[in-house]
Amino acid sequence: MKTKRVLVAPLDWGLGHATRCIPIIRLLLQKSCEVEIASSGSALKLLQLEFPNLKYLELPSYGASYSSRLPFMVKVFMQLPKFLMAIHNERYALVKIVKSTDYALIIADNRYGCHVSQVKSVFIGHQLNIIMPSYLKWMAPVVNYFNRKWIANFDECWIPDEEKARWTGALTQTSIKGAKYIGLLSRFVKRHTNNTAYQLAIILSGPEPQRTILEQKLMHQLKHIDINTIIVRGVVEGSQADGRIQHVERVNYLLSEELESVIVNSEIVLCRSGYSSVMDLATLGKKAIFIPTPGQTEQEYLAMLLKQRGIAYCQSQKDFDLALALKEINNYTGFAGWKGKTNLLDEAIEHALS
Repeated sequence: MKTKRVLVAPLDWGLGHATRCIPIIRLLLQKSCEVEIASSGSALKLLQLEFPNLKYLELPSYGASYSSRLPFMVKVFMQLPKFLMAIHNERYALVKIVKSTDYALIIADNRYGCHVSQVKSVFIGHQLNIIMPSYLKWMAPVVNYFNRKWIANFDECWIPDEEKARWTGALTQTSIKGAKYIGLLSRFVKRHTNNTAYQLAIILSGPEPQRTILEQKLMHQLKHIDINTIIVRGVVEGSQADGRIQHVERVNYLLSEELESVIVNSEIVLCRSGYSSVMDLATLGKKAIFIPTPGQTEQEYLAMLLKQRGIAYCQSQKDFDLALALKEINNYTGFAGWKGKTNLLDEAIEHALS
């Protein structure tokens, strides 16, 4: 039987799209597929560290930039021409790649331009219904019309959620043809342990300057709270180690196995409420404190949804009080009781490759 070659192309908007492609890549390799990865920026660097023996291709970066002053969505709309050009450029790059390589399947995580007519393509996304901030709600129908139109260029749309559990809530309310739920995508596997290495694990991620602003705020508050803490800074550059300041250990980044060990052996995890982080913590059954990236309506929605369900505590970055959060977390269940279906992704891949 001929080996099937699959191209996996995650967006480089933060690390979440890359990390949730890790279980897909692992499963494809288990099925003896020849996997190639196409991305850019920190997403590409992370996957190169995770899978050093695979072939890597550079795609144009969306080059998203953020402001500490302008509202998030306003800044996004200001960059729309740049994003549309990036989508055009990545499609042009993909056409050239496909001319020289025979692929059985293309799996694109939120890269709208990664489809060609001669190869079956899959779009992975959990924001099929984009929630707009209150001051831009009037634009929601137009934004979601184009979102659905772009996704319709793909043969299938995979939703990393379960239809009944619906951790994504309103984000995945959609009538997109070919949409299917593939279960939660996490690079981690739930393990039982009696060890507690840290009382608090802080996992930083996301765009600058907000990542640095949050890090500085937390470091200041930790000076007055004496608990054994590790901070994973989310900086995929240079060496891993960053040192220890009193009761706070700092590392720049961790590979999947190392990060899984830290999370499993920590009482509480504090992080952004990006959906990839939600899936990881649900898989590991952890107690969580969420701080949404300011202005990112998806993260704000997910954090509030989980708070309303009594699962995780959340606060805004502006008003965040670590001492209060550590007290309030006792009133929330965490993800301990969740058990997901494990065969949905396997079935989706088998169907896509058939």
